[in-house]
Formats: sequence, C-alpha cells, structure tokens
Amino acid sequence: MADAISAARDEISAGRERMREMHDRGLDGLQVCNRLTTLVDGVIGKLFDAAAAVEGDAAGARTKLALVALGGYGRRQSAPYSDVDLMLLHSGAEPESLAQLVRRFTNSVFDAGLQLGSSLRSAEEAIALARTDGVICSSLIDNRLIAGSQPLHDHFRELFDRMVRKRSKAVCKSFCDARAEERNQYGESLYLLEPHVKRSRGGLRDIHLLRWIGFAELGESDPDRLFMQGAMSKFDHHRLQNAQAFLLRLRNEMQFHANSAKDLLDRAEQLRVAALMGYRGGEGLLPVEQFMRDYFRHTNHVWQMARRREAANLAGSTMTSRVLDPVLGRKVEGDYRIGVRQVSATRSGLTKLQGNLGEVLRIVELSVSEGKPLDHGTYSALLLAAPECGEEMGSAVAERFLYLLGTPTLAPRALRLLHELGYLEKIIPAMKHARCLLQFNQYHKFTVDEHSLQAVEQVIGFAKRDDALGEAYRNVVDKRRLHLALLLHDLGKGFEEEHSEVGRRIAEEIGPRLGLHPSATRDVSFLVHQHLNMTDLALRRDIGDRELIGRFAELVATPDRLRMLYVLSAADLAAVGPDVLTQWKVQVLSELFYKTLAVLEGKPSAQAATLSDRRREIVDLLTPAEQSDPWFQRQIEALPAALVAARSGREIGEALRRFRKLPERGADAWGHYNANNATVEFIVGVDRGHGRGAFSSMAGALSSNGLQILAADMQVMADDLLLLRFAVTDPDSKGEPPPSRLAAVSKDIIASVDSKEPPRFRKIWGQDSAEASLRLTGLPNNVRIDNAASAGATVVEVYTFDRTGLLYSLARRLHDLELTICHAKIATNIDQVVDVFYVTNRGGEKIEDEARLDHIRREMMAVIEART
Repeated sequence: MADAISAARDEISAGRERMREMHDRGLDGLQVCNRLTTLVDGVIGKLFDAAAAVEGDAAGARTKLALVALGGYGRRQSAPYSDVDLMLLHSGAEPESLAQLVRRFTNSVFDAGLQLGSSLRSAEEAIALARTDGVICSSLIDNRLIAGSQPLHDHFRELFDRMVRKRSKAVCKSFCDARAEERNQYGESLYLLEPHVKRSRGGLRDIHLLRWIGFAELGESDPDRLFMQGAMSKFDHHRLQNAQAFLLRLRNEMQFHANSAKDLLDRAEQLRVAALMGYRGGEGLLPVEQFMRDYFRHTNHVWQMARRREAANLAGSTMTSRVLDPVLGRKVEGDYRIGVRQVSATRSGLTKLQGNLGEVLRIVELSVSEGKPLDHGTYSALLLAAPECGEEMGSAVAERFLYLLGTPTLAPRALRLLHELGYLEKIIPAMKHARCLLQFNQYHKFTVDEHSLQAVEQVIGFAKRDDALGEAYRNVVDKRRLHLALLLHDLGKGFEEEHSEVGRRIAEEIGPRLGLHPSATRDVSFLVHQHLNMTDLALRRDIGDRELIGRFAELVATPDRLRMLYVLSAADLAAVGPDVLTQWKVQVLSELFYKTLAVLEGKPSAQAATLSDRRREIVDLLTPAEQSDPWFQRQIEALPAALVAARSGREIGEALRRFRKLPERGADAWGHYNANNATVEFIVGVDRGHGRGAFSSMAGALSSNGLQILAADMQVMADDLLLLRFAVTDPDSKGEPPPSRLAAVSKDIIASVDSKEPPRFRKIWGQDSAEASLRLTGLPNNVRIDNAASAGATVVEVYTFDRTGLLYSLARRLHDLELTICHAKIATNIDQVVDVFYVTNRGGEKIEDEARLDHIRREMMAVIEART
C-alpha cells in the first residue's frame, strides 16, 4: 500500500506539472480540467485496486462497490487543487463488511495528497438524502462511474432519474434555494470587487445551476445538448460557453499559481492576472480595471441567464397560469398581458417592442408598477433586441423615462431592469462606458454602474428615516433632478480627466436630451460637478469656521440645491458599501447642512444669539462663589462654539469645575457616549498643556486601546488651560461601552501626558493583509498644505493608506516641528484615507514661510512613507 501511495503522489505531482505547462502554453480551461480529471481517475482506480488487494479480494471488491464521481469531478471539470467528490455505492447488504476496505482506500487518497470528500451509501440512501437536500441532489446530477460495479451504478442512476422526473418542480426549487443561500454568503452583489470565482453571483456555480435546472426539467444537463434541443438560444449558448471558458481558465491559473484551491479573486491576484493576460490599460483605465470589466461582463451574462431560469421556475407551473390568467389576468391594449404572476407581451406586443424604446419603457413600467416580473419569453426577446435598438429620444420617450426616474416607488426597480436589459444606456449613453467598470480602490465595493444604481436606491430609502436626512429628502421639490444627478454622478470615471469634470459635461448633454428645463439641467450639472464637495467639507474641514460656511453657502446659492446636495452626499456614501454611512457621518453632514441653510435663509445672527444665550445659561448654573471667580468667566468666554452648542449648561459647568481643581501641569479626562451617532466623546483638560505634545500622546493612548478616532479638537483656553475633545468609535463594545471601559481609557489618556514611553498598539488579526491590499490600489502618498482654507490656521492634509499607529506618528512629528494642532479630522475617506490637521506655530499664527511649509511637507511624507 505504501508503494501505491508513493507512486500516486508522484503521478499527481508530475501530472499537475504537465498540465500547468500546457495551461501556460494556452490550452483552454475546459481541456485542462478534462485532463486533470483523467489524471485523478487513474490515481483513484489504482489506489482502490491496491486497497482491495490488501484485503485479498480485488475482484470481489469491484462487485460489491461502485466508485462514483460527483459534482465538478463527475462532470470532468476538476480544477488543479479542487476536492475529489466520491460516492462509494454499495448494495445495501452488510455495509459494515466493507468498512476496513473503505477506510484503507480513503486514507490512501488523502495520503496521496488529494482532498477527498467521500460517502458510503446505498442507492436508496442516496436518493432519500437527495429528496431533502438540494446541495446533495445537485451533486448527484453529474455522476460518473470510475471503478467497480456497473450494475450498482446503473441501479442508482435509474432510481435517481426517476425521482428527479417525478419531483421536477420541487427539485428545481431546492437547487435555487441552496444557490441563493450560497450567493448571499459569498457576495450579495454581482459586482462585489473581490469576488469568489466559483461561488459569488454569476460565478461558476451559477453555470452549474443552469445545468441542474436543465437536468431537472429536461433530463439533460449538458449546455451543448440543451442548445441542440432548443432549450437554450444560440445567443445564450454562445455567452455561456465564453463565460465558462474565461472562468475555468482564470480558476486554473489562480490555483496553479497558489498551489492550493484558491478561488477568491483578491486585489493582489487581480493585478497579477491582469498583467499575465496582457491587459495594457489606456483611456483612463488601469490594466486591472480592464481585466475586471471583462470578468464582470462574463459573470453578468451568466447571472442574467441563471436569474431568468430561476424566475421561470419559481413563477409557477404553465398549467396554473394557463388556467388562471384568462380569468384573473388582463390585457393592455392587446399588446401586453398582466397575468397572475408575470407580465408578458402578446405576439403583437413583441413586434412593437423591437427597436421601440418607448414601448420598452411602457412594459418596464407595467412590470414594476404591478410588482410582477417579465415572463421568460418577453425578457429574452427584450434582451436579444437591445443591441439593435437605436438611441433616438423623442419627447414621449423622455417624458416616460423622467416619470419613472422621478417616482420613488418605481425608480429603483425600473432603472435596474432597464440596465439589466441593456436599454438604460440607450437613454443615458454614458452608462455603456460605466457598465462593469471597476473602481480599483479600497473603499468602493461595487462597480461604477452598480454604485450609481445603488445610490438611487439608497436615497429613496431615506424617505423612511425619521431624522434630518429623511426630512430633507422628503422636502426635495423635484426628485427627478436629484435622482438623475445620482445616476450620473460617477459616470465620468474611467477617463484621464477628473471624473467630476467629465460628469458635469455628461449632465450638460443629458439635460437637453431628456427635455429638461435649462434651470433643471444647471441643477443636475451642479450636483454632479460638486458631488464630493459637501462630504469633503464635512469630513475634512472644520465646519465651525464661519468663513468656510459662508463660502459654501455662496457656492450652493439656494436652499433647494443645498438640500439636494446634502442627501446626494449621504446617498453616495451609503452606496460605497455596507456601513460606510455611519450615524456620525450623517450628524456631521447634517450640521454642515443646517449651518449653511441658516446663512442662505439670512439667519446667521440667530446662531450667534443662541450661543450667547447658552453662555449666559452656563453662568446662571454656577454657584455664587463660582460666578464671582474670574477664572470661570474667562473660561466661559473662551469655550469653543461647537462644545457650547453640543452640551448642556449643566454638563459644561461640571467640566469647568473639574478643570478648576487641576493641580499644576495636571490633567483630567472622561468619556461620554452619544447614542445619536454611536460615538464616544472624550473631553480632556490639561493645565499648562500648551507645547507638551498632549494631542499626539492622547491619540496614541486612544489608538493603543483599540479606539478609532474620527475627529479631534484642541483649543488653548484662558490661563493656558488646554481643552481637547476626541470623537471616537469603540469596536470592542456593541452599543454603549460600559463605565469601566470609559474609566480605563480615560486613565490611560491622563497617564499619556508627558509619558516617555511610546504607546504600544494592538496587533489586529488580518491587519497586515489589509494594509497590503491598500498599497496594491496604487493610490499615491501625498501631503497637501492649504493656507487659504482657514483664516486662522494652516491646513495639512495627509493622503495615504492607514496603518496601526499612523495618527500618533503624524501628530508626534507635527509636535516635534513645534506646531500646535488646533483641529483634526482623522481617517475620513471617500476614495482614500485622509488625515487633516489644522496647525499653527506655538504663537497661534499660521505658517506663511514657504521654506518652512516645504520642510513640513517633506517631514510628513517621511512619516507616511516609513514602513514601520
């Protein structure tokens, strides 16, 4: 047995090496898989014979057992390192007598270096399991005898085929349910940017699903035979074959390179494969973006086919529709029928749909408004006709499209259906360029077209929110302008020029095409051109700066534009990926919105009056002795407006009392949980704190406790009292952190002041690979210094990938450069990690000297380029 195992191991190793050489020379993926399967067949047969020979009954073993290949191995599509799925069939009589042989055989397969998935079953047991488990049932479809008893295998095939024929509908449903669960696990969207080649939506598993449904319905799983039987169109068959060839070759390459069963197409692999396959980039696209566009096009074709087959199967039996539709269904002008479960086109309707964009919009509107999918025949006819449909836009077509676009109950599903069918790009030509266009950065989780569609879906979902964002969306007067801007806002990506500039021109062309009023076109163009501006200001600038608010108000000009830009900005963030639009970001955007709205409505003095009232309220809450203490009066006058507006007079009074008791050069700190935005605010006071590096030390203390810093403020109060505020999230706590957690962090913050020991940061599992993935995006490190953004400080923006301890290192270097950090926005991002610092010299003045500014820039670049 040892000799057989050793020979098998050598045979597998040599065989894989031969197959790899053939793969490298260009042998197509299916042929490589077929030859790998033949290699495994030979090894399995020899190991089985060797195991049976040890038992002394090799001939008898072949009559008692049948070795049946299942799944991908059964259909002869073994990848280089995929599992070997075997069923050992027995007659059902005394299976325990085979236990020793089976154990010896299966152990030998593992010892030879193959990953075996095996089961010992009778035909009846296999059928019983297949009745209740869609995964098992689907694996049995592609069964193939490798060695052993032909009669046992024939008996199983007869029973299995009979069971599937009798329970065709139920079997199909079990396949679809199992596949839906798998898709949800490995990628909820077709356009997830690190897909699983086998299991994500549109991957190889959906090709398998088409085979399984074909077998259940027609007794045939091979796509070539399904095509010859007329069960698959020439168009679908061609697309399916191309997609399968692309995906199999890709999977083979990934596994040969990894020397393991790797199926996750991560960022590093995307870059490597794109270069290997000869993609060269161009026209604003990286080579990796071109490669992934091809990947998504193939998987989109597969997903559309699988989706249609699933929908046809789940729609119910033809007999049920045939009986109920004449009674409960209705025709629409003789062209379309609204049935019990589906919307379909009559023969005359199908004729009208050919090349007629207005009729396409009409039937899409019917489908969406009725909440019923298009039937398989109509959907297929529309899909096939789309390439030949012209892009001419009459007023009736434009009016119907704008109606769909501006109706919140219809827009998301209508836009998605039009895009799936290939007609949205006939109305918005720039969608064709954006289709399947990958954004190769760490933060966007979807392709450009999917991101745009999701942005419209997200903004419409805001209508259900009971907050400022929901109110603002509901108050948008013309939702067509907002929805159109969201659809267009990123369509300028994939060109050499900055995408907001390209997007502005696209909007200027689309407005007249859709017959929009010139003022509406100007609004849409403005929103597309400025779609990053409000988010940049909210997350990267000090929105307590009145001059900044004034400039922004002048830019947006009207309350309705501001309202639309506000909800567009939030929807854009929400469509980047799950959990990107946090409550903290909503609150910061909302604060900027309300401050700007007050200026536009001529109410800036009311805000100042409110702050003055709040300061008087704080004084009134003090004791008589405190009111007569000049220290309290000086501190109240110096309090930052943001703190006065955010906290009650009682809370601020308690904070001042704590600060009044500080010993010389002492510090105090405490944390408060804000349920409105799920953040914790730490307030810190340091006596004689100016110039002691308190900000960097405390940032290090917070980061070493695993807290994620979102924003920070530092202000030198009266009597050289340093006031610091940090807004953080706590990944260690679900919801509000316990008091003990806040107390422990506060203690560490206090201890960090003047500490000579650098902070020790946690080692987070997976962090190294995450940082490596960020570097792979190719986004350049950069440091920008802006002296015009703030009247009182120099703004230093650091663009880089995040890493453990980065904020501490940056802040410490600024301190070493004898700069004071007044305000910071930390690790905020749209397309890249950005840390923003408002700094002054130790005298509280902006840095004007060009030589010193250049020195600061070089020093900060040295920090972010250090590989520590």
